[in-house]
Amino acid sequence: MTARTLRRFLAGNLGRAMTRCEFCGEAVTDEHGHGHVADLASRSILCACPGCRLLFTPTGAGGGRYRAIPTRYHFAPSFAAGPRLLAAAGIPVGLAFFVIHDGTVNAFYPSPAGATHCELPATLTPQDLNLDDPGGPGTGTDRATGGPVWRPEPEVEAVLVHVTRDGQAGYLLPIDACYRLVGDLRLHWRGFDGGADARAHLAAFLADARHRAGAAPAAAASAADAASAAAAPMTSAVGGARWPT
Repeated sequence: MTARTLRRFLAGNLGRAMTRCEFCGEAVTDEHGHGHVADLASRSILCACPGCRLLFTPTGAGGGRYRAIPTRYHFAPSFAAGPRLLAAAGIPVGLAFFVIHDGTVNAFYPSPAGATHCELPATLTPQDLNLDDPGGPGTGTDRATGGPVWRPEPEVEAVLVHVTRDGQAGYLLPIDACYRLVGDLRLHWRGFDGGADARAHLAAFLADARHRAGAAPAAAASAADAASAAAAPMTSAVGGARWPT
């Protein structure tokens, strides 16, 4: 994504009472289906009204340049691949999101400078981002287990890995949600470890993601996880935001 995209999130344009579709100019609000479309050529995120977003939902629409960003969420309280992904990224924080770009896995973590990109070994593949869910519809079938699999759609979805007191949790999220989190944390980051305000915003974001994923049966565990996120520091090296090219 471009610096223009990050500036939009920092300015708080997304989620405000009104914005305009960047394709037809129609005024749209969250109540009327404010969605987003990824411009794969410029690596940016565009606001879209429901009609324009629908145009770019089919595969190959817009000549392959534009792709509607999905709105699905999924939560895996225990993500077995989490430790390996974080170790491969070698990041100094317990929070990162992983995106499939041009067939390879890219890692990013929040910092005072925004989303910092991490180089990953070529041994990591998109299959490493599978979030198994035996009880729900996935994006395909895991050849090892025969069960359904949740895997992020390239370019427009991500897997966020978060270290909790009980291990590593995994979240399947729309890519715009990830950059909204990055912008929010950058805006509220204080000191070396992020500060209490940034940690509180992270806890609120994760709680909302679990709610959107339908994780209501784990209400008690969710509350404990949120408390853990608010208490744990997000120590990060200060680095320049680097976007996929």
